[in-house]
Amino acid sequence: METIRVTTLGMRCPQPVLMLAHHARGKPAGTLIEVTGDCPTFEKDVRQFCERRGRTVLAVLGVPPRLTIQIQF
Repeated sequence: METIRVTTLGMRCPQPVLMLAHHARGKPAGTLIEVTGDCPTFEKDVRQFCERRGRTVLAVLGVPPRLTIQIQF
């Protein structure tokens, strides 16, 4: 299983989700993406992205505002 790490620290909405979408494009099933961000709406935005695309949020790690979200693709 491939793991991709994406850092979006310092970026504000919608940049973190756009970066996540870019890195997720064309990845095979089973890919794990860990995206780290500190935007105030980061967790909510990533959860909405996953919900719209049928992806699973495995874990939310860290202390707000800096979070790492693990997503199964």
